[in-house]
Amino acid sequence: MNVLRRILILSVAGLGDFVLGTPALRAIREHFPHASIWILTIPEVSELAERCPYVNTVRTLDLRRARSELVWGVGAIGQQVLRLIREFRGIRFDLAINLYKVETRLGGLRMAAFLRAANIQRTVGRWSEGRAIGFDLVSRDEGHEIDAQLGVVRLVGATPTSVLPELWVIDHDRAACDSLLDRHEILQGDRIVCLHAGAGQPEKRWPHENFIAVGRRLAVAGACILLIGGRDDRELCLSLAEAIPGAASLAGETSLPVLAALLQRSTLLVTNDSGPMHMAVALGVPLVVPFGPSSPDRFGPRGRETCVIFSAPQHTKRQAWWHGVPAQTVSDAAVRLFSDMLTRSGALDRSQ
Repeated sequence: MNVLRRILILSVAGLGDFVLGTPALRAIREHFPHASIWILTIPEVSELAERCPYVNTVRTLDLRRARSELVWGVGAIGQQVLRLIREFRGIRFDLAINLYKVETRLGGLRMAAFLRAANIQRTVGRWSEGRAIGFDLVSRDEGHEIDAQLGVVRLVGATPTSVLPELWVIDHDRAACDSLLDRHEILQGDRIVCLHAGAGQPEKRWPHENFIAVGRRLAVAGACILLIGGRDDRELCLSLAEAIPGAASLAGETSLPVLAALLQRSTLLVTNDSGPMHMAVALGVPLVVPFGPSSPDRFGPRGRETCVIFSAPQHTKRQAWWHGVPAQTVSDAAVRLFSDMLTRSGALDRSQ
């Protein structure tokens, strides 16, 4: 298969899923160095995908809208799908690789119909507990999500050289980040700690008052606290910033590439299980995570020493998971890691 000329990667999932898929993208590029590799992803992560050196072309599909429509051939989403099918048929892909688990039977049927209509010569995907339909080759869903995706690319001979996720920050992103920090009067030497109290799924949110407690402890320790999030998090982040001395809210003011540049500038991130959590891991940013209600064994941060995860050993319907992750415990760990990073930074400065 190493003579394939055109490969389509299907990555129409969330931000965190894209980041977790970067080791698989890297393995595909290394195994097919001369292929033209296209990626189909969601609009929200397209700017990050465009910075990925392992792909040549990015296309998007608004999967959130697609899920709400029973038939893809009608309406606005139908027109988008039909345009993609016409374009892909013209490209004549040798191979399509679906990295993510198919969550529903209907989703499997749609995927099979889409790939057949696009006239893909050969297809590879995940078993998805029997919901995947029509793939020529399928892999089992085993272990951490990174391992599961690497299992897919191994089917076509791609052997991963690393299991660490990665992201790419360009000078334009850093300049935009610097401009944003200037507007908020954040100085170059400030030790930034980002707090991310939002999450795509409400059940993953650690209580807001706990984030306030952590932020106050870190502010006393000398951190410059910045609240991050999307437009929908603005009200929440403003209220948290008001409760933490010296804190500022940047919610809704950063694109994902600028957020990546901001995280790269940060000493520490305290976050729920979320897309920014995976971004921080990929960028090598230290982080502290109150993780729940699911286990971090499948979707948790992976591969960095400077990462502290707190997940409740068990929870019931009578008691939310976060009762097992107290603010005091997380605050102690965050302050300790922040202090350790300052010590390391000081030692590095003295050695240069």
